[in-house]
Amino acid sequence: MRNHLTGFCRTALAACVAGAALASRPAPAATPADGPAKIGFAATYRSASPLAKIIGGAADAALYTAATGNLSAAQSQADAAFLLACAYGTGRDTDAFREAAFTCRLIEQIAQAPDASRGELLTYLMAHPALAHTLVFAIRDGEDVGSVYALLDRLRRERPMQLERYPELATAICVVRSHAHVGFTEKNVAQADALDVFDFYVAHERQMFYGLRGVPVELLIYVVDNPVGLDDMNWALNKYAGTRDVGSLFFDISYDYDFYYGKAPQKLDSAPGGYTLPNILRVGGICVDQAYFATSVGKSIGIPSAWTDGDSATAGHAWVGFLKSTGQTAAWDFDSGRYDDYQYVRGNVKDPQTGATLADSTVGLLSDLIGTNPVMRENAVALIDAAEVWGASDGNSNLPAFPTGLVPASAKPPAARPTSADGQLDLVELGLRQFAAYPRGWAVVAKLAQEGKLSEAQKHTWADLTLRMCGQRHMDFALWLLEPMVETVADPDEQSALWDAIFKFVQSRPDLAASVRMKQALLWEQQNNLPRAGQCYEDVLQHYINAGPFALPALRGAESVLVALDQQPRVLDLYAEAAKLVTKPEMLSGRPEFIHESNWYRVREDYANKLEQAGQKQLADQIRSEDNG
Repeated sequence: MRNHLTGFCRTALAACVAGAALASRPAPAATPADGPAKIGFAATYRSASPLAKIIGGAADAALYTAATGNLSAAQSQADAAFLLACAYGTGRDTDAFREAAFTCRLIEQIAQAPDASRGELLTYLMAHPALAHTLVFAIRDGEDVGSVYALLDRLRRERPMQLERYPELATAICVVRSHAHVGFTEKNVAQADALDVFDFYVAHERQMFYGLRGVPVELLIYVVDNPVGLDDMNWALNKYAGTRDVGSLFFDISYDYDFYYGKAPQKLDSAPGGYTLPNILRVGGICVDQAYFATSVGKSIGIPSAWTDGDSATAGHAWVGFLKSTGQTAAWDFDSGRYDDYQYVRGNVKDPQTGATLADSTVGLLSDLIGTNPVMRENAVALIDAAEVWGASDGNSNLPAFPTGLVPASAKPPAARPTSADGQLDLVELGLRQFAAYPRGWAVVAKLAQEGKLSEAQKHTWADLTLRMCGQRHMDFALWLLEPMVETVADPDEQSALWDAIFKFVQSRPDLAASVRMKQALLWEQQNNLPRAGQCYEDVLQHYINAGPFALPALRGAESVLVALDQQPRVLDLYAEAAKLVTKPEMLSGRPEFIHESNWYRVREDYANKLEQAGQKQLADQIRSEDNG
């Protein structure tokens, strides 16, 4: 909003997903016989609070107004209903939040639909509440809403029966394939038409690993953004249907070492038929081709998959991430489909829906969608909408009054929640209690921390909530969220103590542990406590020098500390020790233009420079000879 499985699964995970798909939704409210359309499908609120009934009724009234074509007036009504929920709603009123947010979103979105089909689309969505809720809550900021609704209109006209049966798939197709689809390679690959992709998945539903119906849209977008044409999709399905381990497919592609080492052109460039999956399997490629192959096959067999890249201290690399079944649940696996030299490198994934770059840790949260109730997920979206709307209202003197008649004349009406960070955090927590793995909710907290709007007590509270609600399963995401909170703790000893607590929590991840120690080193340098900064740098060099792009920053940081402490003679020993600890990446041996980017080469080259400056040119030349041999 403003910021705004019928296929047989090989594991019991299918039961979890199917169960979530059948979770009950509120029944449509009755509509007058002479009403303008069958539109009153907001919740009936049988057990709702009096406030929720008022909010729900106002949302219904806005829908009636929208059906008359007066979208401007309808939007004003919907916004007023939602603002009332933001001001006074509690955890008892989640139905009201959801329906008010839905109404705001629907009216706002339908206003951007193509003029010629706007009325028919609104009527259609009013008659199909399951599809309407799925689509309306799936659309995110930055999307071309008009194109999404244009594709929905095409599906409505050309695939009406399938559209009703597959609301999640249809929504995923609309939000992904409505824009210029960009694949994961610069090669010339013909893209399939959106309706052809929809037909492919519908026709082969039984062969899709996780099925289709009931799979959340947030996961299906990593299926339908398939970058290959229909011929390759059918080839992949025929050859690999039922494959569980998409990561292993990465290694099915032989590595084109002759091209990698500059000895010959890439074999794929001259393969008859062009850049196709069968050709990649037949002649091989480099890591980008291996990742493209595994990702495309995963999507073709119904497994959410993501082409992933990242920069280590060695060089850039591409690999595959995928949703891996683990019995009764599933988890994103970004490790098994890449080379060992690049483990613990943080990856980047392109969001299929918006094109934005996401951290692999954010994508990893999506595994928690499995088996969840769609209504609770929509509640979370609505409450985070509310947090953003309410935060934007800070300083607004025209906030809604509590409805008259809901309190006795002698009683004082309740006060509106504060528009400060306190009120926003209240709404965010309500949303995350509905569904904790909603990245936008956590992002609101991170933004408040970055803007310095959280008190020390709030930082401690949310640090604890982060670790408890998503830290165990999503350690890297938790660290991303915690960093801005901890960095703004004013007292250095208290901040360092928080870093120490987080360090213990992430010790099983060397890259994260090194990142924490580097944060602490920077803290103590800023405080001019150089001995403590030096200890942090030394910890990284001794234990995490090969865990990512930390070797050179830690080495140079440690050197600057020694120089500042007037311990210049120890610098050469520092570099000598680092040169012993850093390991040579096996895969890059013999390729100077890549090996020169590695931790191993750069640390040793710096050591050779230090030796030369110290008058030990013979030893420096020996090291350089070994490095370039």
